[in-house]
Formats: sequence, C-alpha cells, structure tokens
Amino acid sequence: MEPAVSIVMPVRNVQGTIDPAIRSIVAQTWKAWELVVVDDGSTDETVQRLRAWADLDDRIRLFVDGRSCGLSARLNQGVRRSRARIIARMDGDDICYPHRLETQLGFLRENPEVDVVGAGSMVFTSDGTARGTRRPPGGHAELTADPLLNGIPLAHPTWMGRRWWFLRFPYDPRARRCEDWEVLLRGHPSSRYASLPDVLLGYREDRIKLRSSVESRLHQVLFLLRYGVRDRRVLSSLKGVAGVLAKAARDTMAVMARRQDLVLVRRNQVPSPSEIDNWKVMWSAFTES
Repeated sequence: MEPAVSIVMPVRNVQGTIDPAIRSIVAQTWKAWELVVVDDGSTDETVQRLRAWADLDDRIRLFVDGRSCGLSARLNQGVRRSRARIIARMDGDDICYPHRLETQLGFLRENPEVDVVGAGSMVFTSDGTARGTRRPPGGHAELTADPLLNGIPLAHPTWMGRRWWFLRFPYDPRARRCEDWEVLLRGHPSSRYASLPDVLLGYREDRIKLRSSVESRLHQVLFLLRYGVRDRRVLSSLKGVAGVLAKAARDTMAVMARRQDLVLVRRNQVPSPSEIDNWKVMWSAFTES
C-alpha cells in the first residue's frame, strides 16, 4: 500500500517515550502511512527500540548515521526521504489521537489552497497528567493577523502539509530552537495556513527548559528584525522584539522563583471533563508496557 502521508519524526535520546509515540501511530484509523524516523546521534537505547519497531512494521523507515547534525538538518533530511505527497510532523515524545491523520488529511483534500494545517493539542506531563488544551485560531487571516508582533501560532508537532511546501521552505539551521516559528514567518507571504479546533495530539511539557527558552527567544529577535526589514514593517518587528524579550524575562523569573508551573498552566485552556476522560483512556492504552 502506497502511503498517503509520511510522518517525519527526528529523534535523539527518547528511549523512555518512543514506544507510546509509535503505538499511537500504529493505532491510527488511517492506515496508509509511513513513519520516517531520523536519528540525530542518540546515545541511549533509542535506536534499538526503533529497530525493534521497524522489524514489526515495514511502514516504519529508520535512518541512522551515528552523527549529531541538529534538528533542522534532520527535519530537512526526513522531508527528502519521504515518499508521500503529504507530510505530517511529530516528535518522539508526543502521542497522536487515533483519528489525527484521517482528520487532517481529509481537510487538506477538501481545501487544496491550504499548504499547512495544524490542530489543537492536549498538553500533558510525563506522568500522564493533563495540563490543558491549546487551540490556535482557525483560518489563515486569523493565524497571520500580525505575524511580526504575535508570531503564527501553529504548534509544530501538529503540522500536516504538502511535501512541495516543505521542500520550497526548508528549515533554517540558523533558527536554533525556533525553526518552526521561523519557517512559518518566512513562508507566510506566499502560503496559506489553517488550524483545526480538534484536539489531535498530546504534547508533553514538564517544565520550562530555561537555556532552550532563552536561546529560542534570542534567535527570534534576530529573525524578527530581518523580516521586519523585508516586509517594510520595522515598527511591528520592534514591538515583536519587545514582546519576545518580555517572554524571555518572564520564563527566567518563573524558573528562578520556582513558579514555572504557574506560567505553564496559564498557557493552556481548561479542558472539559470529556476531554480529560478521553485523554486518560488514550494514556492508558498507549503507555501499557
């Protein structure tokens, strides 16, 4: 069966989370998929776990070269290695809801003008506790209302898009820790984005990784200035810079004051009882050893 969608998953040292992630893909209602896993120099048991899965299911394709090249390089490699015309993103510590591929693929087929579609996510901690949901606005106009000031709020692990778009707009290795944010910003003048309200992915978030957060914000500042000049919207880009620096300061103070849980909770919407119940069922199903 030829795959209708290729799931690109770069990984590094995810031995403790990769099994639930892959179980959630194997359980998809849409069966015509391939999983393209690109290892970025893992030093734990990740590769062994992946090889065991690949032996069980020939839709799982593993690429290992023992080197550490960085996330952007591995994302671009995964795109090039993909065989389907549609590409979905996922990380090695996420969990897909069973109807994710079917729902997003159906949307792209019904909306040929859309290049990339995201979705809502359930944010959870590593013990399975649901923190809350995140649902970005739905249409291109809402998502890109003021990208230099507000960014484009499409959660990277929820993306599904057309392979030609990923080839036209490859990830920039200079955008460290913000490669997804940068490629959306770079591509938006000639692209169409959308986001579904459906919660289709579980996104793992235990804490604020301060070093990563600060590094990401600093690189965002550089690209905001660059694209502000490109789009002749320097004032908006400067406002965006101020907002990014404020977020970096907030994260730093939250970690130093040991109040990061409060910051993380405020990023999310309160899930409904049915959403929590649904998540608990999935967590139990996909984390069984």
